[in-house]
Amino acid sequence: MKWEILTNSKLIENLGWTLIYTIWQISLIAFVLFLILRICKNFSANARYLLAVAALGFAFVLPLATFVQLTNDLAQNQLAEKISTWESASLVKRREALPDNFPPSPSNNLETADFSGGNSFFSLDSFQKNLNQTLSSFLPIIVLLWILGVGAFTFRLGGGIWQLHRYKTLEVSKPIKDWQQRFSALCEKLNIRQSVRILQSNLIKTPIVVGWLKPLILMPTSVFLQMNPRELEAILAHELAHIRRFDNLVNLAQSFVEILFFYHPCVWWMSAVIRREREFACDDAVVMVEMFENPHTIYASALANLEEIRRTAKENHTPKLSMAATGGKLMLRINRILEKNTERQNPKQTLWSAGLALMLISAVLTNVFWSDSSFDVNAQSQPKNKKMAIGFVSIPPLDRSENPPKDADATMRLMIEKLKAHKVPAIGFVQGSMISDGEKMYPVRAEIVRLWRDAGFEIGIGGYKHIWFYHTEFEDYVANAEKNEQITKRILVEKNMPLRYFSYPFLNTGKTADDKVKFEAWLTERGLRPVKYTFDNQEWMYSHAYDAARKDNDVPTMKQIRAEFVDYMTKMLAHYEEYSAEMFGRDIAQTLVLTPSRLVADTSDDILGMFEKSGYQFVSMDEAQADEAYQTPDDFSGKSGISWFERWQLSQGRKLRNEPKVSKSILDTWKNYQNRSDSRIPPPPPPKIPPPSKMP
Repeated sequence: MKWEILTNSKLIENLGWTLIYTIWQISLIAFVLFLILRICKNFSANARYLLAVAALGFAFVLPLATFVQLTNDLAQNQLAEKISTWESASLVKRREALPDNFPPSPSNNLETADFSGGNSFFSLDSFQKNLNQTLSSFLPIIVLLWILGVGAFTFRLGGGIWQLHRYKTLEVSKPIKDWQQRFSALCEKLNIRQSVRILQSNLIKTPIVVGWLKPLILMPTSVFLQMNPRELEAILAHELAHIRRFDNLVNLAQSFVEILFFYHPCVWWMSAVIRREREFACDDAVVMVEMFENPHTIYASALANLEEIRRTAKENHTPKLSMAATGGKLMLRINRILEKNTERQNPKQTLWSAGLALMLISAVLTNVFWSDSSFDVNAQSQPKNKKMAIGFVSIPPLDRSENPPKDADATMRLMIEKLKAHKVPAIGFVQGSMISDGEKMYPVRAEIVRLWRDAGFEIGIGGYKHIWFYHTEFEDYVANAEKNEQITKRILVEKNMPLRYFSYPFLNTGKTADDKVKFEAWLTERGLRPVKYTFDNQEWMYSHAYDAARKDNDVPTMKQIRAEFVDYMTKMLAHYEEYSAEMFGRDIAQTLVLTPSRLVADTSDDILGMFEKSGYQFVSMDEAQADEAYQTPDDFSGKSGISWFERWQLSQGRKLRNEPKVSKSILDTWKNYQNRSDSRIPPPPPPKIPPPSKMP
């Protein structure tokens, strides 16, 4: 009974016919749009965008007008039926009043009159009538399926709205004041009259715009560290262009039309054209603003880097109600931006540079889109462009053999040979007490430092004595560093070389954050910068065990220690790469701390080769610490000497990751030699917070 009521409903009938008519109506609109876009292919992106929006709007209005027309036709037909029924009843009454012998006339012979106009079984009208009757029986099913589809897509849209609400309210914070000021200046330059907010979020991996009444730009926290400031400003300008054009409002209307006509592929095609041309229009808006020199190349590079960040982070699907800078076909957008650059500017000046930029960006994107995102840490084929700087503490090498100076000299020469073979621009940090008593130099050991200097490697300083900042008064710690500075400069001045870096002994930065700030202010006054090591390790424990085995000429044990050390360093690399991915969503430039020990020299081919196979190139300390990740706040202080990854993690209130453990045999060797009266091994460091200790 209910189904009969449904099938006899005029509303269902009109709605069903409207849905059927939209098949050819919207197809026709899409075909016309296709022709117009072909004719207007040289028009601006904004003009093509407006044409596509108009077509989609017409695709919404025409079915609505059809439904209204069907409803009006139904009312008129019902009225006509009532009139026809009344006229038929009147005619019957008049016929009954006639005499029985009254001759019939053609006009009065209602029973024998032929109104069909002949045999019309195969006529077009008859075919259309039969088709309409057949389709009419399916109208309730069509409408029911349409309602279910609209419900499903509405639910999907609701999920996107809820996701955007989560993005706006969870794990968000204001960026640093410098970026707030930059953003305000950018809004003013782009004539943004609306009040626009900017927040950083830990939940998203690419910038998005949310809302249109009170627009909000959400930026991933890591992007502030991973991208060049000029490139990031270009991305922000793109998002502000969306806001100025009220694109989010149009996008909301698009989503509504997509829900109503989810079944029609032409609607999705028109909607895709709108989104593509909208991104092109915003791209044009960015490069037209002279914010910086050569904006085309900078913006194209920004898009490529942003996509690489997103791919690396394996971002979840962004809700369609948001505007993201990575929307559209990225490679097409980048090609278009650079091609516009060559068209608008002097070809002789820009064609070569734009072509080179296009090739470089194409190479990046080819790697991003075609490489397998899941890879093994030890695999031969690894992501390229990883960077690593290496610092050695302390030089000259620690003397542990029967002939200390001779052994230290041989170790340093072997180390220099290996570093040159692998093209490592290492930096060594002098421990002054090993080359001087404060006044006179120890000739052989000082010559080892000169050997390092003359090989083309940079020299920095630690302390005159390798002491803990935590256990030392501030004035004494400064005096210890100043004494080492004076001794080291006596060697550097011979070649007119600068002194630029300081390495904290034991990686300990003092009892309090104030002590650290004061000491680093002292370093700045001296033209020095502290090294922030991200790749800390307990290589020194393996090196002690190796030196003990060398002294005993225990070749099998030496071989075993070398193998265990290479395995340990491989695991540590994976450990710190996981920190990098978790905190920044990318492989930041790493800084590795080692001692110039015989173990490191003997395993250099294995260790450095392992880094190379993992995709690393060796860079200077300057280049590594130029990575914006090193600007991450660090408020750690205490007894431990830990890596900067761990400091950043603790500063953000997160738990430290469990790191690979030193093998039991190495720990046992360390314990056996720790209490020897003739041992030159420094005392062990205090416990790390919260995992075990480390001491470079």
